[in-house]
Amino acid sequence: ESRLAIVPSPYLGGALAGGVRRHWIAILGLAIAAGLLAGLVALSLEPVYQSSTTILIDTNRRGFTPVQGEAGGGGNSGAPGLNYLQTQVLLLQSRALAQSVAERLGLWTHRELDPRQKRPRRVPFPLDLGPLFSDWSFWSRTPSPVSDEDARRVVTDALAQGIEAHVVPDSEMIRVSFRAHDPALAAQVAQAYAAAYVELGLETRLESVTQAASWLTRRLEGLREQVDASELELQRFREQQGSLDMDLTNQALERLAGRLAEARAQREGLRSEYEQVRGLASLGSAELVAHPAVTRSPVIQTLKSEEVRAERLVSELGERYGPLHPKMVAAQSDLTSVRAKLQAEIEDTVAGVKKKFDGAQARAQQLERELDQLKSRAQDVSQKALTLRSLKRDAESDRQLYDAFLARFNEIDLGAGVESANARVIDAAQVPSQPIGPPRLRIVAGSVFLALLFGVGLVALKERVDRSVKSAEDLERHARLAALGTVPLLNRRGRNRATPERTYLECPESDFAEAIRTLRTGVLLCGQDDRHRVLLVTSTVAGEGKTTVALNLAAALGRLERVLLVDANLRRPSIGAALRLPADAPGLSNLVAGTSSMDECIHGIGGGSLSVLPAGMPAPDPLEILSSGRFAQILGELQQRYERVVVDSAPVQAVSDALVLSRLCTAVVLVVKADATPRQLVQIAVERLHRADAPLMGAVLNQFDRAKAARYGNVGWGP
Repeated sequence: ESRLAIVPSPYLGGALAGGVRRHWIAILGLAIAAGLLAGLVALSLEPVYQSSTTILIDTNRRGFTPVQGEAGGGGNSGAPGLNYLQTQVLLLQSRALAQSVAERLGLWTHRELDPRQKRPRRVPFPLDLGPLFSDWSFWSRTPSPVSDEDARRVVTDALAQGIEAHVVPDSEMIRVSFRAHDPALAAQVAQAYAAAYVELGLETRLESVTQAASWLTRRLEGLREQVDASELELQRFREQQGSLDMDLTNQALERLAGRLAEARAQREGLRSEYEQVRGLASLGSAELVAHPAVTRSPVIQTLKSEEVRAERLVSELGERYGPLHPKMVAAQSDLTSVRAKLQAEIEDTVAGVKKKFDGAQARAQQLERELDQLKSRAQDVSQKALTLRSLKRDAESDRQLYDAFLARFNEIDLGAGVESANARVIDAAQVPSQPIGPPRLRIVAGSVFLALLFGVGLVALKERVDRSVKSAEDLERHARLAALGTVPLLNRRGRNRATPERTYLECPESDFAEAIRTLRTGVLLCGQDDRHRVLLVTSTVAGEGKTTVALNLAAALGRLERVLLVDANLRRPSIGAALRLPADAPGLSNLVAGTSSMDECIHGIGGGSLSVLPAGMPAPDPLEILSSGRFAQILGELQQRYERVVVDSAPVQAVSDALVLSRLCTAVVLVVKADATPRQLVQIAVERLHRADAPLMGAVLNQFDRAKAARYGNVGWGP
């Protein structure tokens, strides 16, 4: 499992600041060049003049409508009024008004606007490269002639795009401005725009009035015909239907309904009396005589009295005379006559009751028929009354609409000759005395600022792209290894006195030697608890100076203890040549092959405690030698003879030699070249060593440029 996650390094603000410090001269030069160039360009620009005029617009008289007249406005505080003012701003910036101004001032051939008239520069631009490339087709190409139509279009576009109009806050005024190189032209165009706008508004209003009058005339003709038709239809309906008074009809209905109610009540009373009398008549005259309808007849009452007297007389005579007595017979005859009359009268009374009932019933039925007829007529009158009201309403509506249009037409006819514009010029445009541009100082300052930003951006891009290890802190952060030391880059004078591999031996008082001694201290401190007897020195890739570090570190350690430097880089050995040993001197490959003894292969350096075991004869398969048991045996014997063994091996990324050797050594030191080795390669090398269970002690930052680091912002020199 991986012990070290390979992640991209963050972009640090300190790196950017260091990059700016390192390249400040180039950035400043770029800014100065940009400022000079911008200054020359600014000097070549002509001065610009601006003239303004102010127009007051009455938003309460925006336009004219045929029916309502002038369209009212909501004032300058409402959205409708503001929208109207914004519309007028767009109208001022229209091409139609621009063409009107050009016609008014005759600007089609003005030297500043006419594209056919090339205006000379105020200050000749010193970087005009046209003459230098006059033979080139791009520079020598003759521009095609501009037609009159194209020229007029260009002038119109210039006016429409050059005019500026905006609403003055919290007012009903619009400020119109125009910029030009000619101050008189700026004033003329601004004033002409204001005048053209006022005239356009007046023409528009007059045209609106004319159109409204024409429309109203046509509309009145149609309305007049409509009024005549509706009134004629109403008159015809009235003549055909006559009086349609619903009040009289309703009153007649009420009276007839009352009479019908009385007749029905009378009929029901007579019906009851008749039914009683008819029922009693079937029982006999004795019961019938007691009925009120019979008893209230004076004739019957008289006959009843006569019957009583006749019965009393018969009763009295019957007590005195016999039934055949003439008086008795006469009395009986009178009683019979009275009773016959009474019976006849009773029958007449009963017939009279029936006759009254039949008459009451006939009257009620007649009234019901009359009421039904009157109701039917009332419904007909109601329908016709509704039709009459509808016709009257239509006629009145047509008349009112006609009167309204006629009144509006009379107003338009009276006001057509006194129509005025709803806009007027408040402040006339004046010829400006001072230019408003170009802002030369701002052009120069802006160019310098942009150049500085561009320079810093380039530095940031460079620092972002450059992902090499630059400092010991950078090494610890990204490789997660302890920085054992920082070895400085040798200058030319140092390289003239001694080669890098022999600097510590030949220049022990140099800064380089001091850095090696610091590295030695770091190695010794890391091995206080467990002495690293066999120290492997390797690097990520070739050319990072691992041999230089290994040789000088071994020389420094040799001042304190017996040290053996082993050149295990059998593929590209270099220690023998650096120490000026004979090319055929026996070494490690000879010792492993058994062709030379150990004493013959080990060479003393300077008569001190430092010895060297060079690579020896070329080996056909270096990895086979390093992974052999004989090599491990030799390395064990060397540990017995020396206090410390320093092994120089091939790079980790190139071959697997260093990985094989790391298992036989007690500590591994990784050499990294400053400002050269990418961080990702260092991370990969460390990851490979970890996977091989290599005892990584730390790393050494080699060829560290102190002067460059000071400019860059990395001021640390060592662990």
